[in-house]
Amino acid sequence: MSHAMPQRRGEESAPSTERLAIGINLAADVILAVCLLFFLFDARRYPMLPLDIAAWALLLAVVTLTQLGAARRVRLPTSWWTIARIVFGAVIVLDVFGVLDQVGNGVSGPYPTAAIGVGSGIAMFATAHQRERSITLAIAALGILLAVDIVVTAPGALDPDLAPGIVSLALALAPPIVGVATVRAFRNMVEFQSDLSQAKGTTSAAATSLGQTASEQLVRLDMQAEQLLDDVASGRTPLPLSESLADSASTIATQLRMNLVARKSETWLHHALTESTVFGAISTIDDPDGLAASLAPDQRDGLLTGIWMLAGDGERVAQALTVTVRRNNVGAQQRLAVTLELIGVPKRRVDPAAWQAISRVGRYTDVYSTPTLRVDVDCALDLVADR
Repeated sequence: MSHAMPQRRGEESAPSTERLAIGINLAADVILAVCLLFFLFDARRYPMLPLDIAAWALLLAVVTLTQLGAARRVRLPTSWWTIARIVFGAVIVLDVFGVLDQVGNGVSGPYPTAAIGVGSGIAMFATAHQRERSITLAIAALGILLAVDIVVTAPGALDPDLAPGIVSLALALAPPIVGVATVRAFRNMVEFQSDLSQAKGTTSAAATSLGQTASEQLVRLDMQAEQLLDDVASGRTPLPLSESLADSASTIATQLRMNLVARKSETWLHHALTESTVFGAISTIDDPDGLAASLAPDQRDGLLTGIWMLAGDGERVAQALTVTVRRNNVGAQQRLAVTLELIGVPKRRVDPAAWQAISRVGRYTDVYSTPTLRVDVDCALDLVADR
């Protein structure tokens, strides 16, 4: 059963993240069960047992309602995360005060168990469309409260009771920290692969074309020009045009010419990189003659895959990426020289599959001089490639 929180209004569905929540929440449930067993075994030793029972009742209520809400068996309020944090705070206070007279008197405890289980409760919200910052702040608050409890109850640096307290702290913080890290890595990977899939769509498109951004701009300009012409034809706008309308028409014409000129040099490679959400901000394409359009579809796919695998892995991305394309004619054979320069990518971190992808483009050599990785590719042109 997936324990992810229900989707809030205005947010995109994330079924993959919800499936990921199954494993995270299962691990959290196991830790909760272990903490509950420890509590039941030591129940007779708690000096203020009603406080600890109340703490566990509140914790289990929040966890149960969260899971029922994820299964859409109950409807939770939109402020459920806020309510849960308040309840978690109450659980920690009740549980700590419930054992305050005994902790530190012996290595065997008893120790706050419900307070440790709060970490597992927080972990359940890692995949619940909550902001990572709010989850991190909740983890930090839990860690600080438990650390203070350890210091108060085991003040000596070499006190034997300090070790179980540290273990308890680690047991409390590990589930939410691992949950947040896992979800972050998963989302980065999905975004990275989605961006690559979208970019690969350009390899089968026309060699030179308008990208998505330029296409939207062209549609807007076309509508403005059509509206102006229709107004003139219908007589709503008299001739000669006023100075403001003339300036507007001139601007539209200039932008249309710029789009048409750009189409000759903005190849599939330009659109694949500059419109990428991952590499758009760091990419520079030096291909004034639009030579990348001459590459065959398989070469395009290999070059694009190689660039993506060289420049990032979803977690870490290059600081700068420059792609240069020039002619490299040898005799009667037409060839291209493609140079990739990446800053901030250690060669030891490069996936071997990246070199396999680059080899599909042509013969390559690589040189690494901190912090720049340079890859020179000599590729033969397929004269029947889509132009």
